[in-house]
Amino acid sequence: MSHPAYLPLAIIAVGMTAASAHAGGGSPIFVHTGSSMENLAIAADVADEASGVIATGDFNRDGIVDIVRATKPDGQGSGQLSLTVQLGKIDGTFVSVASHNFIGKDCRALVVGDFNGDGKLDVIAGDAGGAVLEFLGDGRGNLVDAGKIATLGSVASIATGRFTHDGNVDLVVSDFRSNSAAILLGAGDGSFKLAWSFDLPRIGTQFRIAAADFNKDGITDLVITSEDDSNYEVMLGTGNGTFTYAPELSHIRDPNSYCPS
Repeated sequence: MSHPAYLPLAIIAVGMTAASAHAGGGSPIFVHTGSSMENLAIAADVADEASGVIATGDFNRDGIVDIVRATKPDGQGSGQLSLTVQLGKIDGTFVSVASHNFIGKDCRALVVGDFNGDGKLDVIAGDAGGAVLEFLGDGRGNLVDAGKIATLGSVASIATGRFTHDGNVDLVVSDFRSNSAAILLGAGDGSFKLAWSFDLPRIGTQFRIAAADFNKDGITDLVITSEDDSNYEVMLGTGNGTFTYAPELSHIRDPNSYCPS
């Protein structure tokens, strides 16, 4: 199937060390996309102050939804952010769990899922510096730092899904600096490997990616959008960790605006 010029889908050339990273050990994935000076200058324009980043899940398995947030430690106006779990109570209030898990100075994305298959919710955080960090839950609301699972250019968003038929939770990461999306396939033990990458529509725009099964084939698909316009693009999962552009499900107001420079 051919693709329009505004959505190049060839796998981008990447140099990387290590194919996978185990939680708490092993070698993290490094993705180098040969960014041009233009891309680096664009990345420098990303706002220095982190936006409010939040996700939800039942971290202590009591049937009540809890919150995980990127917060500044008490008494610090700047510096490292920490990952804080707030346990929900039946009356709608929350109690914070003490945290010493630091996640850099500019967290951009948090996702929740059972990444190591133990039935307890875990958290993955991505920051503007490109680090993708994993924290494993103990089922009581505590999170244990499992280390860095990948290093990209600059994380803009992360979404989870099942991109293959193995039942493991996988990740797609929108990388602002390299103008690409990285597909990280989960092994089910907390480790991930880079399986595929594809170009995002336009350099200089922070794209967000959401994941859901849009065509009811049992494989998670992707939708790509940004705050700059009303366009969105749907990518259908093939079942092997790659995706194909679906023009009939997408909404492109001005195709010419997506022509690569």
